[in-house]
Amino acid sequence: MDIIDRIGAVAARAGDRVAHRHLGESLSYAQLWSGSSALAARIAGELPDDGSPVVVYGHKESAMLVAFLGAVRAAHPYIPIDVSWPADRISSVIDESRARLVVAVRTLPSGVSTAATVLDGSGLAASTIPPGPTRQAHPVAPDDPYYVIYTSGSTGHPKGVQITSSALSNFVDWAVSLAEIRVLIPHRASDAPHGPQSSDGVSKRGSATAEPADVWLNQAPFSFDLSVMDLYCALATGATLHSIDAATVVSPRRLHDELASSDVSVWVSTPSFADLCLADPGFDASLLPRLGLFLFCGETLPTATAAALRERFPDAQVVNTYGPTESTVAVTSVVIGPEHLAAATLPVGRAKPGTTILIRDESGAALPANQPGEILIAGDTVSVGYLHRPDLTAGAFTLVDVDGVPTPAYRTGDLGHLDADGMLHFGGRLDGQIKLHGYRIELEDVENNLRRVTGVQQAAVLAVRNESGVVTHLHGFVQLASPPEGGPLAVATALKKELRAYVPDYMVPKLLTVVDRIPLTGNGKADRRALLARDT
Repeated sequence: MDIIDRIGAVAARAGDRVAHRHLGESLSYAQLWSGSSALAARIAGELPDDGSPVVVYGHKESAMLVAFLGAVRAAHPYIPIDVSWPADRISSVIDESRARLVVAVRTLPSGVSTAATVLDGSGLAASTIPPGPTRQAHPVAPDDPYYVIYTSGSTGHPKGVQITSSALSNFVDWAVSLAEIRVLIPHRASDAPHGPQSSDGVSKRGSATAEPADVWLNQAPFSFDLSVMDLYCALATGATLHSIDAATVVSPRRLHDELASSDVSVWVSTPSFADLCLADPGFDASLLPRLGLFLFCGETLPTATAAALRERFPDAQVVNTYGPTESTVAVTSVVIGPEHLAAATLPVGRAKPGTTILIRDESGAALPANQPGEILIAGDTVSVGYLHRPDLTAGAFTLVDVDGVPTPAYRTGDLGHLDADGMLHFGGRLDGQIKLHGYRIELEDVENNLRRVTGVQQAAVLAVRNESGVVTHLHGFVQLASPPEGGPLAVATALKKELRAYVPDYMVPKLLTVVDRIPLTGNGKADRRALLARDT
């Protein structure tokens, strides 16, 4: 599908339909289209026709969607940056991406340093930015980047994953089909029509008896690639995206009330967020009577979580997926049934159409069924590489032979195996990268930034796991250049405060311990086993 054309078709035929809801405010498809049209013309007038990225800064505001679409309709990929990012990291991404324009839906932090033009995007949802006069805007080409997501890098600097328009379209074609596996649950009250759709995604049925439009949950920040699934599946099908912001997530009462009023029918989140919701005894089908599908990605789905969801939402399907940012969100899926719940770990599914999963050993040789090795992903959603980093791109991306055709592939660094039926089973990481609440974190990234903190001479970070093997938090160990002043709690608090100037909150270790010396292995590296023994 052409996503931009699909959104335009919805705006033309059902412009009053709600595209996005956030904190009681809504954005219609007509507003999304007109606002992005004006911004696209403005961007086309501001920037050369070079495909340079446009940084979009904000959180869950409807103006973020307008800015995303405005950038790609002007033939420029966008880079989403969330308000949780510290000024230092924002400045680094703007600089390293060579972005010439920043659309600031919220005011940039005072510490951000950039030579790029900063455009006030706070009123974008109301179409307050006039179109630029110089030339007509045109959308990104299929083989050009549509967006760039920055992920944690082992050097202490994030790296930008480029996803093309065609890769995104191929992913959305498949992801939308996942929503069709469920049985639609009757709506509580009449809303926008939904049902058999035309090729442009707009409902063919407009009668009062037609099913209402789906409502997709948006839990992840737009700077986290999981959000791509709910954002573009919703927009490409004329559905509504319902965003829950960070402040609501941390308030149990507000979260309960927000979910109760959301009318969500398709749930997209990390398993960690589902676990948070399951802590509320009232989180069940009576709270979300239209909910027919759970889609999980971003981290390991515990068996206990899937079992609890099946019990509380007996009419809903629970789908586990797997995939890295470098292959457009997810590439496998499996509907979790009773037969899976007896196992200690859940499978992550079979490959989507257009994708081939390969398991290789350390020498690169293919491994047979049930033999663990590194997971390689080959297919039509693989990234074209890291923005302005040919060195990193060459190390992670390659071409492999798939049925005689050279096919783009990504070396995931993940351990896994395929069983005899072609089902993929995930076995963790082969390096220092972990997933915490869905966020991909390089432990070296946290360590390198801890060493930037005043007085820190050496640092090491451990990922602490529960009995199911899921990472629950980070524990940092620091060696100081001089004896600390104050008690352990005061010192740890001060160190964390400064660290937040360099990394987002989700990368700040929950526990921070000062040690006399970071133990080393025989080859001079931090002895993580010794630290782990101390931690336990």
